[in-house]
Amino acid sequence: MRRRIGWLDSAEQVEVDLNRSALSLDRAFADVDAIVHLAAPNEAIAVSNPEQALAETVTATQRLAAAAVAARVRRFVYVSTVHVYGETMAHRREISEDAVPEPRGAYAIARLASEHVLSTAARDGIEVVILRLTNSVGAPAHPSVQRWTLVANDLCRQAVVDESLKLRSDGTQWRDFVPLVDVCRALTTAACTARPGPGTYNLGSGTPMTVRDLARLVQDSVERHTGKRPPLHAPDPAAAPAPPCVVRTERLARAGLTLTGSVAEAVDETVEFCLANKGAITAMSEIG
Repeated sequence: MRRRIGWLDSAEQVEVDLNRSALSLDRAFADVDAIVHLAAPNEAIAVSNPEQALAETVTATQRLAAAAVAARVRRFVYVSTVHVYGETMAHRREISEDAVPEPRGAYAIARLASEHVLSTAARDGIEVVILRLTNSVGAPAHPSVQRWTLVANDLCRQAVVDESLKLRSDGTQWRDFVPLVDVCRALTTAACTARPGPGTYNLGSGTPMTVRDLARLVQDSVERHTGKRPPLHAPDPAAAPAPPCVVRTERLARAGLTLTGSVAEAVDETVEFCLANKGAITAMSEIG
């Protein structure tokens, strides 16, 4: 079945239940040159229902890969996650694509398994590009997009709806935040050109930032837009922050894809979105 996506006037969506039947994929992939695969339960679902996340993620990838091979699709771009490195990130100060993956949660385990599934498609002649995404920052396409559990989105929502920010931890943990505009550009380039070549790449900014620093960017943005700085509530750090683990992104740059977006601008974009859609976001928060 095909239907229009409400907030994307020029887009068309093919609805396929990947965990029931692959028959309709033949029609969906007819005359398709490239596939960008992001279909899977998110990290919040994986925590609440790991069995569902594991089964649905790997099954979907296997069926998509098989259909892509049958349709002779040229290129398959898969959005994985740096969380596949798992325990390795806790013991290393740098993470390149050569680091041994040691995923621990269902979300990351399922993504790594999907990477292995796609190696079969690569052997069958498809150009498989795996992008291990860090933590994207940027406004969602619509208030109803259920990604308010992402830390940047959650902090921007709190600052606008609650007029304050509350961290669940002391905020000294390090993260690699990458602007969503860079992520979209990387996906478009990977799907529509020969760059990067087939292989596995870290997709991030390469610059670590603490969650507390991200929260300050949110405070700065809200203050610029409203004249009022929302307070930040967080436990006092028990100790100095541990040294950051840097996600290396040089392989992607060497392949011809350099990311140039600004995390501060991505935060500002998200704050502006929350201010413009405060009523709808507040209503969804109350329902949730």
